[in-house]
Amino acid sequence: MNLQLDQTSAAGASSIRARRVQNAGAGTGVLVMYVVGFFMMYIAVMTPVVSTLAVKISTLTDDAHRVGALSLVTGVGAFFAFVANPIAGALSDRTTSRYGMRKPWLLAGVIGGVVGLVIIAVAGAVWQVVIGWALAQTAFNAAQAAFQAVLPDQVDEARRAKVAGWVGTGQNVSALVGIGIATILAGAGIATSWMIIIPAALGLIGVVLFALVLRDRVLDRADAEPFHLGRFFAGFWVSPRKFPDFGWAWLGRFLMLFGFASYNNYQLYYLQDRFGFDTATALSWQLRLMILQAIMLTISAALGGWLSDRLRRRKVFVVIATVLAGAGLAVFALASQPSLLYVASGLFGLGFGAYMAVDLALVTDVLPNRETEAAKNMGVFNIANALPQSLAPAVAPALLAIGAGGGENYTSLFLIGAVIIVIGAVSTMFIRGAR
Repeated sequence: MNLQLDQTSAAGASSIRARRVQNAGAGTGVLVMYVVGFFMMYIAVMTPVVSTLAVKISTLTDDAHRVGALSLVTGVGAFFAFVANPIAGALSDRTTSRYGMRKPWLLAGVIGGVVGLVIIAVAGAVWQVVIGWALAQTAFNAAQAAFQAVLPDQVDEARRAKVAGWVGTGQNVSALVGIGIATILAGAGIATSWMIIIPAALGLIGVVLFALVLRDRVLDRADAEPFHLGRFFAGFWVSPRKFPDFGWAWLGRFLMLFGFASYNNYQLYYLQDRFGFDTATALSWQLRLMILQAIMLTISAALGGWLSDRLRRRKVFVVIATVLAGAGLAVFALASQPSLLYVASGLFGLGFGAYMAVDLALVTDVLPNRETEAAKNMGVFNIANALPQSLAPAVAPALLAIGAGGGENYTSLFLIGAVIIVIGAVSTMFIRGAR
């Protein structure tokens, strides 16, 4: 996979003249709903990733095959996310609806995502879960491409890091709400399907409410460049001499998310296998750890975004955050008693919160052609979010099987993930177009 994106052509890029909404940036009310809508959509997206897909798979297969089945589901879904996000972003940049460039994708995406989650909720076999998750990932990533394009569309540079910080916080705290719902339902003996359907409903409500208040950009039909699939895929290469900063930012995000995915997809099984917890107890521990992580994440995201904007520096915050997140994952790898998980979760929350706050602002600063192709290029950048979630499940079973662990060697899996995360900090230092 090439790391950078070549613009279709200089002539083609110059032919796109989007009509921008003439204002000084979105008002406070719209930005609040932007963060809330993103947060609620991610409740629907992240709850299955963190816990309920694992719970659902456990009801459909035995312990010996559940890791492989979960890897299949998450890997296939992540592949569809990886393909859908940039394509939807490019189409959003060319959408000439009178309702705007982003709204149609927000609404169609969340509706399709909810349909996919309902399929998972009622599935009676693993293959049905694969189909449902592939649909959900495709649709939700189409909505995400439009959501993230709103940041350069509507938010002035002076506020971008702060808004990105709250978006990053919402993305990560969203799983806390979903796990809380799952824990309550599991404790009450309520069917697993409701652990999936309720977060899906919340996601639908949040996106619809944001779409209602968004004053979207409108593109004149005469100014819309035709979409050519072949030319679009040919555009997934940029000469490193032309846009090197975008490539380094892409690589840093890829490495961070690869390390994160090595832990995130398997944490429920990790708690069960290493400490002998049943499903309800494992969900309860997930909830406690997520509460701590959410507190640390919120503090570090808010503080990191504020300091980054005030000092006009991005890279140093990204590097420090990356190292903290890697240290947290290393503690998870070596923990021999549950109490150490609090240390791991706190470190990881501090690092990941600050990282998500500042890194999105960093990539927005170095985004190529952000006036005309913001959604497409943000979609390309989001391959760095989606691709690790496809590759990590393919690699994880082999790492879990190392040694005498019998498929339970979480030490190897998490330590390798921690090393990969820290390597991501190195790539950030090569970015020259941001301080």
